[in-house]
Amino acid sequence: MYLYIMIGEYPVITLCGSTRFKEQFLEAQKRLTLEGNIVISVGLFGHSGDDEVWTEGTKEMLDDMHKRKIDMADSIYVINVGGHIGESTRSEIEYARKNGKGIRYLEESVPVIPEEMVREIAEMLDCGHICYLNPHTNETVYVLNPSSCEYYEESDVDILEKVDSWDRRITLKPPESFESFKFMEGFIDELPESGYSLRNKLVSALSHSHPFAHFKAVIDNCPYRQEWFAYKQKCLEAYVREEIDSAAAF
Repeated sequence: MYLYIMIGEYPVITLCGSTRFKEQFLEAQKRLTLEGNIVISVGLFGHSGDDEVWTEGTKEMLDDMHKRKIDMADSIYVINVGGHIGESTRSEIEYARKNGKGIRYLEESVPVIPEEMVREIAEMLDCGHICYLNPHTNETVYVLNPSSCEYYEESDVDILEKVDSWDRRITLKPPESFESFKFMEGFIDELPESGYSLRNKLVSALSHSHPFAHFKAVIDNCPYRQEWFAYKQKCLEAYVREEIDSAAAF
């Protein structure tokens, strides 16, 4: 039970979203107010000219303040123009969900995917599976990527029949080779100066005709093996979020 559930007869709504969409924020605030809601919005539009946001400590304060605004509301209204949902907004959606707040979208097609589900999908893609996500229920099912096996197992056929019965689905496949190659390049770039020797070995590995195998051989015999796994997982989770957001925008 929350202290600020309805003020008189008026529901309280907090707007969330990227401040690059200032015009859409103002339009939503006006429309929702005329519909009989008390609307709480952002105080500054950092991506639309309010440079005070970027002074030391201000962005962190405003992010925390916006969570308190969510505490004060019955629900949030997400300004997701073109399906765009950034990291800060995603955090606010997850916070609202965990605290039992209603969630609505300017563009209603975007699903709310919990972080633990993103993590699971990323791990399964890394193991060579294809994920099918039902954006209405957040149900996920997995089948082996046909490119990594000669045929579907009987259980996979049953899963695919189930997926065909869904009104809508988002298909998430493992990253293409060029995307995975970028993950490796990014890891090399983030190595500390003390890893200079390893960096040279990895750069050399990527220049071979079989870069993935050579990269793995170097990583498996170096002290940064676990750091690579953690970095790759982070990249895969970002990839999953981008794929979901992109699919949901259409």
